[in-house]
This record gives sequence, structure tokens and C-alpha cells, in this order.
Amino acid sequence: MDFCYFDYESSDSRVDFGQVLEFSFVHTDKNLKILNQKELKCRIKPNVVPSIGAMLVNNISPQMLTNAPLSHYELVMENYQWFQKLSPIYFTGFNIAAFDIEFYRRMLFKNLIPNWYQTNTNGNKIHDVLPQVRAAKFINRNAIATKLNDKGNDSFKLQDLSEVGNFNHGISHSSIVDCLNTIEVSKKIKEGTPELWDASLKSAHRTDVEIIIGSEKIFTAFEFFSGKLRPFVQKHMFYHKPYRWSICWDLKHDPKDYINLSKEELAKAISKAPKKTRTFKANKNNVIMRKDLGMKYEPYEQIGLNEILKRAKTLDENPNFAHTISNIMEELAIEKAENNQVEPLLEETLYKGGINISSKDKQNMELFHKSDLAGKLSLIEKFTEERYAYFAKCIIYEEFPKNDLPKSLYDEIHRHFAQRLTSLKDEKWETFASFGKECDDNREKYQNNPKKLKILNEFDGFVEEMKTKFENA
Repeated sequence: MDFCYFDYESSDSRVDFGQVLEFSFVHTDKNLKILNQKELKCRIKPNVVPSIGAMLVNNISPQMLTNAPLSHYELVMENYQWFQKLSPIYFTGFNIAAFDIEFYRRMLFKNLIPNWYQTNTNGNKIHDVLPQVRAAKFINRNAIATKLNDKGNDSFKLQDLSEVGNFNHGISHSSIVDCLNTIEVSKKIKEGTPELWDASLKSAHRTDVEIIIGSEKIFTAFEFFSGKLRPFVQKHMFYHKPYRWSICWDLKHDPKDYINLSKEELAKAISKAPKKTRTFKANKNNVIMRKDLGMKYEPYEQIGLNEILKRAKTLDENPNFAHTISNIMEELAIEKAENNQVEPLLEETLYKGGINISSKDKQNMELFHKSDLAGKLSLIEKFTEERYAYFAKCIIYEEFPKNDLPKSLYDEIHRHFAQRLTSLKDEKWETFASFGKECDDNREKYQNNPKKLKILNEFDGFVEEMKTKFENA
């Protein structure tokens, strides 16, 4: 199967409220030979304040925000159509599971394209290079060159890997350059740790991972925390309700020491460090390898394979032990949900609002994209869910000139965003106030850097102009 390396540059890192400004993909064959590539840029939406920190990183200017060839809606539609043409494929990138995939799903969701899970359905799979390069460096120090960060650990930032590797595809944090540099990193993994590369392709979809877990029972997984990667030889016990994560027992701990504890005692024991259970998220393309690999490292090597197998057998012979842990975790999840009674905003309901879409809403979404302004306006009240009607209004507000819109709709949405953007509270989105503070902080940071100060002043003027349009709404 081929690969689609893709990358977004955005106004903000907050996936629910930021927007994509630049999208690129590079299509390769299974041997990573480039077959096609595309780069798209869009204008910033009238109701989105950019994060100055993001703009300083991705080198997008105010002129690009206003003069880019596409609107945001047009970019989303073209992005979706390209992904449809390329499917089925490995959707691949650097740290895409945590960022780009989540951004893309929300782009589809908020733009009324019901195929939110396009990248991992109908034969498509998600392949994230970041966990693979960390594991490759751990397994074979010579697989890829790295530099040390301020804490003395290997830096796995794509920019640093590209600099040390001398990939020379251009300035990092341009979406097309990041795609090309990620391909170079992939080649290093494929050449330096071919077994890992093959394993990563086999774990690019949840169902594939669950098959591996079901057949292997005991496997090696990696976790990255405190700046370092650590291997764990673990045994699958059950799937977490309601998240469907694999809950495993870390076999460095002898289950015999815990099997006879009461439920209350066991709950306390598994909540304390060092952790006895490990969570393996099968939908994040995390590294999953044979148990033999983990047995090469301490403390598992010292414990020995015979003892590891003995501990696994103890777990098999005591199914009630896993059942009790499952009940403990389910109760904790319910308690957490009950304690979190804050009503999510409509932009935050991709997962919280349910993933099933009625056939009527799907039909209305399809009609919405085919209709002119009058048709789009007529469909607003036909959506059965409030969030879809809200998104339809937002798209119309963002895409059409003020004078073409009904005054009531324009005033409703304009005032809604005016209230958000002029807020002086610490919000989930960028406000005029948070932008100003971030700008001031960066002026102090770059006081001796004329180039950066020029960019800051340009964006300050850009946002001040935005502000005047909302202050009296």
C-alpha cells in the first residue's frame, strides 16, 4: 500500500478552535519513491485570532493570511477530495496521531463533511513516524542521527532531526518541507531498523493491533516520558470500558503479590508508583514488538523469560483478578465523567456529542455543499442537531460577504464571536487579550532581533484591525 505524507501549519495548536492555514501532502509508493505532491494555502477566517507564537514558528506573514488563494472552506473541501482520491493508503506524518489527524477530523466535523474517520476507514490506516523514530533510536543508536536537547536527552523534533541529518529540503515548519523531511526520517527507520518499520505498518490500524495483541498475549511496548523511551514487557488483560484501550500487566511485577488483595487494597496498589498496569492505545500507531525485544533490557533480562512466562500464566489462571481491575477502572472513569459536568462548546463535541449521524443530517450536509447561498440558508433549520445548524451558520458567515447575508444571521454570529474574542478571561481559544500578552512577551524575548520585531509589529497591526471590527458588535 502507498503512503500519503501530510502536514498542516495552523493558526494555533488548539485543535478545537484553531484553523489550518497551509496543507501539503506527498504521495509515495511503498518504497518511499515520490509519485505526486501538492501544497494548498488559505486565508485566515474572519473570526480567528492567530497565535503569534505559531506565526513566528511557521513563518506565515499577515499578507499570506489575507492574500492566500483559497478560503478555509475551499481548502478543507480540496483536502478531503484529494484524500478520497488517494484512498486506501497509509496516512503518514510526524506526530500526526496527536495533532494533524485530530485537526483534520475537526475540519471535516465543523465543515459538515460526515466522513470524520476517513483516514482510518475503508482500508485507510494511520502511520505516525514520531513513535517509530524514538523506538528506532532506542533499538539501534546508529539508525538515525540526533542532537541533544537542553536536558541532555535525544531531541526528536523534526527540525532537529532534519538539521543533523542534513536533509536540505528547505526551512522547517513549511508544510511541504516537513513532509519531505519526514520521508527522509522514514527512510532512516526503514533502513536502520527494518523489523521495526514492518511492525509499525502492522500496527497502523486498531483492528490490526488487536489481532496482534490477541495472538501474542505478551508483547513489548514502548512509552515516552520524561524525555526518554522505555520498553515494557506486558501482558494484555482486558479492554478498558469505555475507551477500548488495552490494559496490560507490567510483568516486572509478580501478580502473586497482588492477587489476594481486597478490591479496595488492589485499587490503592495499582494507583501507586511504580505502575503495575500499562495502557496501550491501539488506535495511536504505538510501537508493538515481540516480547523477545523487551527481554534484552533491564529489569526483564534479569528476571528471565521463564519467570516472565510464569507470571503470565498466573494471570491466565486468575481471571477474576483482571475482572476486578476492570471494575476499578470503569468506576474511576464513571466518577471522572460525573465530576466533569462542564457543558462542552459545540466545537468540542466531535467525540462528546456522539459519532452517529442521522441519514437526514447526512443528506442535508451533502445538499449544503452543492447549494448556492439561498440553498445553504434554507438548510440551516433542517438539521436535526443544534451543532450542525451552528456550523452551517459559521460557514456562511465566514465564506460570504456581509452584504449578501441576512442581517439577523450576520448579527447573531458576529456578536457570538465578538463576545468570545473580546473576552478578558483565560479562554480555550486565542483572544485579542491573550494575543496582546503573547506579543508583549515575545517583544521582550526578541528585543535584539530586528527581523522578529518587524514580524511582531506587522501582526500587532493586523490583529488591531481585526479588533476594531468586533469591539462595537
